[in-house]
Amino acid sequence: MGEAGADVRPRIHAGVRSSASRRGAVYVADPIWEWRGLRWAHLLADDTDDLHRFAAALGIHRTSYQGPPRTSIPHYDLTAYERRRALAHGAIACSREEIVAVVRRLRSSCAARGADTGS
Repeated sequence: MGEAGADVRPRIHAGVRSSASRRGAVYVADPIWEWRGLRWAHLLADDTDDLHRFAAALGIHRTSYQGPPRTSIPHYDLTAYERRRALAHGAIACSREEIVAVVRRLRSSCAARGADTGS
């Protein structure tokens, strides 16, 4: 299959739904992390401002945001229920392999611009 990012990116970008309120894509991983009796997923976006706007539109509190310097990638933690709402609002569902490709791409773009994350 080769490098995951090469195979995944076209499929992910083909699924981008255009919206006047955001420029880039918003991605949501499968809810695989268990914590406090719930399953959790990560919400990521091509642009940190878009990520914050999308989360706010879902009613996700800013306290769920995690980003540099604590984590390498700006993201929100979502419950499985919040993930379903994110998908209904246009987030792109990603498998574990696809979200890893997104994380790698975002990590390299964060490093390229000096980790300016807008947090």
